[in-house]
Amino acid sequence: MIRPSTAVRAAVLGLATGSRSSLGPCAPLWSRAHGRKGLLCSTVLAVAGELAMDKVPGMPGRTTGPVLALRVLSGAVGGGLLARGLGERVVPTAVIAALAVPASAAAGVGWRAGWSGPAHVDAVLEDTAALTLACLAVSGTRAAVS
Repeated sequence: MIRPSTAVRAAVLGLATGSRSSLGPCAPLWSRAHGRKGLLCSTVLAVAGELAMDKVPGMPGRTTGPVLALRVLSGAVGGGLLARGLGERVVPTAVIAALAVPASAAAGVGWRAGWSGPAHVDAVLEDTAALTLACLAVSGTRAAVS
């Protein structure tokens, strides 16, 4: 078993990953970056790169087979990293994070399809929500993993 708080953190990280796949592994790594500028810079660059590439026309949809599979994998990796940082069991935490990814990916697509405002505004709102969820998932974990 894992603690309920870890299960919630894993689900929240999975929700963030459904929106931005790089957040799966990068958010738990942020919490380990204390004093390690290279790790912090590389995770920030990975997330920033995805945020920029997501805005390019013609990118494949996040709910298409291979893309969704990679997002689920990213969520599982992030859940595993989160579990290790919290001293929890890796497999159940990774599974919870992975299971939350498809719901979030589909919700994001649906929300964007229904958005009637400017496209750049919905992109910023979704990115902000994903980053907030990722930060919530790993908040307070630095002491446990540093």
